[in-house]
Amino acid sequence: MVKSYGFAVGNLRARENTLLSKSDFATLMAAKSVEELSALIGEKSGGVFEKMSVPELLSKKQKALWEYITDIAPDMDIFAPFLYENDFHNLKAILKAVVGEKDFSSLLKEPSTVESELIATAVKEKRFDILPELLRETAIKAYDILTKSGDTQACDCVIDAALTDARMKTANKTGNKTIIELISIDAFYKNIKVALRSAKAGKSPAFLDEVLSENGIVSIADLKAAAISGEEKVLELLSSKTNAGGKEAAECYKASPSSFEKFADNMVLLAAKKCKSVTIGIEPLIGYTVACLTEIKNLRIIYSGIKTGQSSEKIEERLREVYG
Repeated sequence: MVKSYGFAVGNLRARENTLLSKSDFATLMAAKSVEELSALIGEKSGGVFEKMSVPELLSKKQKALWEYITDIAPDMDIFAPFLYENDFHNLKAILKAVVGEKDFSSLLKEPSTVESELIATAVKEKRFDILPELLRETAIKAYDILTKSGDTQACDCVIDAALTDARMKTANKTGNKTIIELISIDAFYKNIKVALRSAKAGKSPAFLDEVLSENGIVSIADLKAAAISGEEKVLELLSSKTNAGGKEAAECYKASPSSFEKFADNMVLLAAKKCKSVTIGIEPLIGYTVACLTEIKNLRIIYSGIKTGQSSEKIEERLREVYG
């Protein structure tokens, strides 16, 4: 069957109604245990998932999302910037596990554009040339950091910067304004977070060269200069970017780092909500994908909160906006 955007969007509209609402999240936050939470999530998923732990259930939900999108999307290549998250996560997990001689099988995320078995072979045998260009140079840099200094934070920063750079480049190649806006906002806030952390820790200019990436909103040069000058200078730079909600974001950061991260995620979802008004095209599928991934993030926040004994009020403070 030839796939069309008309069919895809029509099919998608019914699916949008199954996304969790604020009242649904209130019910989930009231769960007395992670076992009860798992049962409630299963019920609200229409009984599609068998009884399992919350982490397993959320992994299944994410896999089901991508199976659905793959089934209806006329063009899956346009979703590459979103799947790269899993590629670079898997690289990070495999590198640390292999160097630390630990098992990584339970840490992997699927689907991905690069087979995890290929990444594992490349790292174990130090044959980084077999990796696609997407991961090759980053894998070499990160492996070198881990084996020479054991600095896992620096390793993470290098991989995260490469992910952001790859997402921006691929988004720009699509020429799709919605994808470019979504990825740019996400990249902007990830860079700001890195700059703030680097400023606070007094990181060197050489370190900043490795961990900052282009994002379409503020240049690497400006970010680097601000980070070298200190946390307040980064916040001043952030506040100046009113087109990306920078002033409010700076206030959120002053309140708490978690408030800042929540605001950044909500800015991405806000951009995604514009997709709902498009009748024909890839945009509704992109919006729905972002909505589902945000929903899964919210469920992880609830799971973590219940597991650690947090009150529903504290959990609610961290929850991201809903798509509806």
